[in-house]
Amino acid sequence: MAAAAAAAAAMAPPGCPGSCPNFAVVCSFLERYGPLLDLPELPFPELERVLQAPPPDVGNGEVPKELVELHLKLMRKIGKSVTADRWEKYLIKVNISFKQ
Repeated sequence: MAAAAAAAAAMAPPGCPGSCPNFAVVCSFLERYGPLLDLPELPFPELERVLQAPPPDVGNGEVPKELVELHLKLMRKIGKSVTADRWEKYLIKVNISFKQ
């Protein structure tokens, strides 16, 4: 399945999440570790859709719930007690701690 994501990335238009090489890496991670980590099922086309920025006239910059759920689950797996309303603040803290 990750090979299919890599092939799709090669054919995706520029600016599309599927055109980024890291998209294939994320797909591979989800395919390999998703079931082990009990992550929510997120098919690759759906992941690509929720990663795309919405047009400026749609929504108010909210992160799609599928991505929020995925981030919540991953942060909880590393032992962070995180709530849905504060997940972005926790993500920033986690990101900073991994960079140090």
